[in-house]
Amino acid sequence: MQVKLYASLRQAAGTKMLDVDIHPDMTIRDVLREATHRYPALEKFIWVGADELAEFVHVFINGMNIRQMAGLDTPLKNEDHVDIFPPVVGG
Repeated sequence: MQVKLYASLRQAAGTKMLDVDIHPDMTIRDVLREATHRYPALEKFIWVGADELAEFVHVFINGMNIRQMAGLDTPLKNEDHVDIFPPVVGG
């Protein structure tokens, strides 16, 4: 599965995409853990505490926000596409 990173997440990881092997019963939580394991600089953008998604990070599976799905427990399939966006600021 391909996981795309955007904006400051790309800069923090030094890449715009990572490939993650999907196993049965894998959730988006597992993918996010793998991403922060490979690229520790992403941790501060994605997690609050040990296992809580940062409030302003946006994670999409096939264009749908995981917050409107099963959150971090949303199951994944190999053909899914994951996009992770950092907080958007501006004014």
